[in-house]
Amino acid sequence: MFARSDRAEISLPIGLHVRNPIPSVCTMPTLGVGPIGERIARNVAELRARRGMSLRELSVCLGVLGRPILPSGIMKIEDGTRRVDADDLVALALALDVSPNRLLLPGSADTAQGVELTPKVASPTEDAAWRWAVGEYALFPLDAPTLAADVIRFMSENRPHVSSDLHHLEAEIAEHRDVLAPIAAAVREAQAAGVRLSVIMDFLRLTDALDPAEES
Repeated sequence: MFARSDRAEISLPIGLHVRNPIPSVCTMPTLGVGPIGERIARNVAELRARRGMSLRELSVCLGVLGRPILPSGIMKIEDGTRRVDADDLVALALALDVSPNRLLLPGSADTAQGVELTPKVASPTEDAAWRWAVGEYALFPLDAPTLAADVIRFMSENRPHVSSDLHHLEAEIAEHRDVLAPIAAAVREAQAAGVRLSVIMDFLRLTDALDPAEES
């Protein structure tokens, strides 16, 4: 039993869409499978079929990995009637030769629709959900008033394999802010015109290889 709260205080990152305000809490409700659990069920079934694996073959593979799940258990996972815990998730990802994120998120990175992350919170787009999941940036709009230090902290904490490259990034951004500001404005303008962020990033990576005449 939880003490009653007349007002629920929460703080969510800018850009996360909360469907309904949180009601006063009297007791802990019984939770069913949420949007992530439903997505895992679909992804496991889809990827198993794509790999040409039977329920038994996947079960055997999971056993070899040290996380045995009976074929009937896998069937229940795919039906959405059996929960997948963190250990199950990692073992299923290894068995299906994908990252855990691939089981948690859609198999696409569309910019036209969002992704439910909890029953009340959704990312603005599939692309944003994937970039959040891989630690590229937090779930906030690119034009939100967010401190560079917060962005660097998020990237450093969620991308430890490249964190050494981030240590001096904030200082460099501050040093070259006047030159970088027009680039940020151009990115926002391109996105408003419908250009995907991934296309913009690829264009910037390829700029050095472009013929100067093509850039003018």
